[in-house]
Amino acid sequence: MKSRCFTKFCGITTIKDAKNAELAGCDAIGFVFVRKSKRYVSIRNCQNIIDSLAPTTLTVALFSNNTKDEIQQVLNTCRIHVLQFHGNESADFCSYWNKPYWKAIPMADNIDPLEYASHYADAQGYLIDNFGIEKSGGSGSNFDWDKIPSQIDDKWILAGGLNPKNVLKARKKTKINNFDVSSGIEISPGKKSIKLMKKFIRKLND
Repeated sequence: MKSRCFTKFCGITTIKDAKNAELAGCDAIGFVFVRKSKRYVSIRNCQNIIDSLAPTTLTVALFSNNTKDEIQQVLNTCRIHVLQFHGNESADFCSYWNKPYWKAIPMADNIDPLEYASHYADAQGYLIDNFGIEKSGGSGSNFDWDKIPSQIDDKWILAGGLNPKNVLKARKKTKINNFDVSSGIEISPGKKSIKLMKKFIRKLND
């Protein structure tokens, strides 16, 4: 019997999209706190969205080389369950907040994913993505899935260019059961499509 996949919809910017994401059946919702991102969300807006969510929906805050003050301001106001780091943050910095965290691993020719991950041994998850935000994810384009090591476990999360048309192929090719999608379920940057969200989940779990 096929196990159900874990799915995170990232770059949520409105209550409507958040509610539709829950309706579609995602497990986690991501909020981007990188100001140059087209999907940047303010602290106040983020908490308003979170207030509309079911308590069981996992909330994830995405940062990329943010300062400690910036991260603390988010945590002072927003009910965040997991921190997701896409920059050059050290393991000590990532674990400083005493919250579960995921570390993005940029899939580049000069990077060994397993060696990179070994520097973040206490991470709850490793998100493998193409170059994008600060050259460490958020590009919206996929990479050569053959470069993913065969030794990975359930802590690994696949991102980068996923959409309803290719996600089932991605699952079969990589054997990964955790997925993070943003642009592949959008009408335009920061505006999600309920139709695409539902189709993404259905393709994975039907």
